[in-house]
Amino acid sequence: MRPIVLVFALSLTAASCGGDSGSTAPDNNPVAISIAPSTAFSIASGGTTTFTASATGRDGHAIINASIVWTSSNPAVAIMSGPQLTAVKVGTTTITATSGSVSANVAVTVTPGAVRQLAIRTQPTGATVGSALATQPVVEFQDAAGNLVTSSANIVAATIATGGGTLSGTATVAAVGGVVTFTDLRISGNAGPRTLGFTAGSLATISAAFTMTAPPTAFINVDNTAVTFTAQRGSSPAPKIVNITNTGSQPLVGMTVDVGYDAGQTISWLSAKLSTPDAPAALTLTVDTTGLVEGTYRATVHVNAPGVPNAPVSIGVTLTITPNYSIGYGASAEKVRIVDIGNTFAPSVSIVDNAGKPVSGISLTFTSRASTVATVGPDGRITAVAGGDAWIIASTPATADSVFVIVPRSPTTPVIRTDVTSFATRLGDTLFVNVAFDTRATTVGAASFAVGFTLQSGSLGFLYSVPASTPAPVVSISSSGLMRISVGSANGMTGSIQLLGLKIVGRGTGATAWLDLFALDVSDVDGNSLTAQSSSTRLPIVIR
Repeated sequence: MRPIVLVFALSLTAASCGGDSGSTAPDNNPVAISIAPSTAFSIASGGTTTFTASATGRDGHAIINASIVWTSSNPAVAIMSGPQLTAVKVGTTTITATSGSVSANVAVTVTPGAVRQLAIRTQPTGATVGSALATQPVVEFQDAAGNLVTSSANIVAATIATGGGTLSGTATVAAVGGVVTFTDLRISGNAGPRTLGFTAGSLATISAAFTMTAPPTAFINVDNTAVTFTAQRGSSPAPKIVNITNTGSQPLVGMTVDVGYDAGQTISWLSAKLSTPDAPAALTLTVDTTGLVEGTYRATVHVNAPGVPNAPVSIGVTLTITPNYSIGYGASAEKVRIVDIGNTFAPSVSIVDNAGKPVSGISLTFTSRASTVATVGPDGRITAVAGGDAWIIASTPATADSVFVIVPRSPTTPVIRTDVTSFATRLGDTLFVNVAFDTRATTVGAASFAVGFTLQSGSLGFLYSVPASTPAPVVSISSSGLMRISVGSANGMTGSIQLLGLKIVGRGTGATAWLDLFALDVSDVDGNSLTAQSSSTRLPIVIR
């Protein structure tokens, strides 16, 4: 048995020695390298992306922890920090990954990023006061790196930043290809240094300083080219003064003024007087409202001077006449009224001044907004024509007042209504509304109704109560605030039956709503339907 064991041991030893003598170290010299992304791509300025790379040896195995160097052919366009690329300026660069003697590359194009700043491409240069700037400014939209954002079509507004005066010409321009080109800016006022400001939303920039020079002649400069007056009818406002100076290099003498009025308007309500014909001078504008009624009037004052290139200079004057009175159409108990078909209603009419005294000479116009329901005569008397409701308006060109008329379908058939006589209430006051079913000349056995609000603006709050009356109404309310009411009597119901009490409070000024009252199902004591003959109504509510 020994030889067998010995031979076996030798065989094992020989096999072991043979394996050790055939082992060699792997060749980690890279013969190829691949990168990802591997195809050309674009990236916006300010953006980043991270590459990956893999180096392989001669026998095709991946080299672990291979040394790879990343470079950008144009670091001004994009820079590399290890495998991470950061896009900077618009342009194209080649990104190369190198490991040993092998490399791989990919082309990268940097495009503009989002708009982040407003920059001046061309600075303005000065000119003679009143003339177009010698060099018109050009502004562009840029991203954070200063690249032109060609996709921008934003609007830029130009203003005078320092130095004062008036900027005229087209001062608001939209970008084309990200560039805003001004073409006709001019500055009037005194000679001297100026800067222009440019804004687009939250972006802003200011130009370099430039100088406006005095014209070689006299030059008219006014400190206000748009004057406004406001006065109540019958009263005249205080005069206003426009200061006139000479911003030229020669004396401004012999000035005159004249007044022109818009076509078709009243004339002679404005006078213009110079303190002196030579600059500097004060131009006093005085308004006389005698005979003028409510409305807006316009005139133009021309400042003239011989031999002055910018003469005449125009000053626009606007006068607004407001009423010195108020109209009352319908007393407090006449603002809401039920009027049967064929009947008339004459609300009281008043025209008073601020002290409450009657004002004469004011003509009123009366208008029905639903003339198929109710008409109105030239004296304000209302005639009910057909079932429905209508606003009736009394007005002048400057002010108006109104009443609300409800016309039932028939003078003898049932109607659901309220006892409210005025639709307006003040903030903080409570509007008390009693809802009743008026059977009029009809005997009713049973009826069901719906009561709810249609809110037009603002918000309202309300509470309701059920009256302890006979017959007793049954009331339920939904989550939306719609109230359903049922009432009935086997012996029949006549007269006015109280259904509901409401307390309405406005939660803010300007709240408006309709209180809608619907007759859903009405029948007589024998069960015959009276619904078609019954009238539903609504009540306007205004919180002032």
